[in-house]
Amino acid sequence: MHTHRPGWISRSAEDRLEDTMKSLRLRILFSVWALVVLSACGGAPSGTSNTATPAVSVPSAIRIGFILATEQEERYQRDKKAFQEAARAEGAEVIFLSSNNDEATQRANVESLLARNVSVLVVQPVNSDNAGVFVEKAHSKGIPIVAYDRMINHPNLDYYAGQNSAEVGRLQAEAALEWLRKRNESGVALILSGQQGHSVAEEITRANIAVLKAAGVPIAAQQYHDAWGTDQALATAENQLVRNPRINVILCNNSGLARGAVQAVGKAGRSGEVFIAGADADKANIEYLLSGEQQLEIYKDEITLAHTAAKLAAALARGTVPEPTSYTDYKDARHIKTILTPVKPVTRENYREIVVEAGPRYEL
Repeated sequence: MHTHRPGWISRSAEDRLEDTMKSLRLRILFSVWALVVLSACGGAPSGTSNTATPAVSVPSAIRIGFILATEQEERYQRDKKAFQEAARAEGAEVIFLSSNNDEATQRANVESLLARNVSVLVVQPVNSDNAGVFVEKAHSKGIPIVAYDRMINHPNLDYYAGQNSAEVGRLQAEAALEWLRKRNESGVALILSGQQGHSVAEEITRANIAVLKAAGVPIAAQQYHDAWGTDQALATAENQLVRNPRINVILCNNSGLARGAVQAVGKAGRSGEVFIAGADADKANIEYLLSGEQQLEIYKDEITLAHTAAKLAAALARGTVPEPTSYTDYKDARHIKTILTPVKPVTRENYREIVVEAGPRYEL
């Protein structure tokens, strides 16, 4: 016999069952929601990998290889420091090497930096003509190369950052002509050039000769000097002053050569009687200007040059080619993109404005 239960008993059981099912559904929904939130936040449990999250590619740092021909001259310490500061501001690391004015050392330096996979190479060549091979070696590894301060003779050079060397030579020679005019003297010139095969030495010398010849000033001698040696310049000047005592103009490709000329003229007892011009505006030469032993220096503003070259190198490393200010032709290197920084004549009258207050490069 089937016995019927009271109606309220059946309804209560059904209610309890329905409540249980609702609670279970809510728990399941909450668990699913929690998993979704954890997944979206990258909250994979410790010790497990979240394969759904793609890896983020972080670009490697820019590494600039910077090679100077030498640190012999005072100015190159400033080049080095200014270049490194500007490169750091660009987020780049600099690997620096000096070549001691030796071609074999510079070749080894280039090989070393290329082996270290620098992003870009910046080279001040010891010899502009023989440095063309550096362009080929760098390009074989997909690395751009910038000639610094001195040109590199290769048609595929990426960029040249330098100063207007022809302007340096012109300013020197024109100042000499003005000095002769004021003294009402005819001139006989001696030109002390830097290292042969060096673009800066050749360009300054060529401009010296062009201006002097146009003015009818005879050139007693023009001599190149290995490694831009001051002692060699001293020996050359001493010899030429003995052979031709009428020399009253000595034009020098840099400050170190000018120091040799000042010493030679002093030994000959002719200080202040011979116009002497240099270039780089080293501190010792500015002191010669003040003492009257030297008449002119050319300020080449290596700080601006170094900053410009470092920014250029960083841009090339990022795949950007900055707009050039001009183009340079040098032997086989034709129409090379170029950025030139200005040069200024320095005398005892304006030295403080140019080399002290504008820098300061040093105190006097």
